[in-house]
Amino acid sequence: MLCKMNERLEQIRKLLGELEVEMKPGARAGDRDFSALELPLIIQQIVDDLQPQLSPYDAAFYWFLFRHSIAKDGDPHLRVSTRHLRTAVVKSSYSQADESPVSLGKVQDTLRALEGIGAIRKEGEPNRDGTLYRVLIPEEIEACRKYRAERTAAERAAAEPQFKFPRSGIGDDALRENRTKAYQRDGYICRYCQKQLTRLTATLDHVKPIAEGGDNSLENLVTACLDCNAKRNKSISRNSLATS
Repeated sequence: MLCKMNERLEQIRKLLGELEVEMKPGARAGDRDFSALELPLIIQQIVDDLQPQLSPYDAAFYWFLFRHSIAKDGDPHLRVSTRHLRTAVVKSSYSQADESPVSLGKVQDTLRALEGIGAIRKEGEPNRDGTLYRVLIPEEIEACRKYRAERTAAERAAAEPQFKFPRSGIGDDALRENRTKAYQRDGYICRYCQKQLTRLTATLDHVKPIAEGGDNSLENLVTACLDCNAKRNKSISRNSLATS
């Protein structure tokens, strides 16, 4: 399990590095007008709300499609063929897999799975260049909104016994409002390992977890790299199991 998690983290780090190179200031936005400033939040929502619902294959395909649509120029549309995806996704995710294409059936099954959860949508009939798809982000995916609502409710329920009076700064609105403030306050430097981060590689960590009564106030949020955030979450999970 730890090995698979490390592989996923490595793939995400690789993608984030590519995104930072691609999304230069003044990059043209597409019809949804995604901007480089939105990408860090979108990526975090994908990691938090969509990826847990996908198989490793589904996640690899979604990240590939996202990388070559929204992250490339802001346009959520792209045209791809199953023949191209058989090798392109594997080469993007695994450097040693050049001679091991995914089977055509697996590609078709994965695309159907992504359509089923609402992560991608067919926008027209296929032609010689492939099929036109629209890549959707968690805010547009009903399954992600439901998953986030359930997770937030569970976190609040777990935090409820920790205090007697209503507290401010717990909701998603406070988190969105304080995200950039926390990054700017910390100079985009990880509080734990002091690594210099960017808009696309920075993540937020709660000093006091929501489950332990923490909130989304600026004072309770710090900048963290992906590795340190993951280690913190694992440590908190182990402590919760030990005390339960």
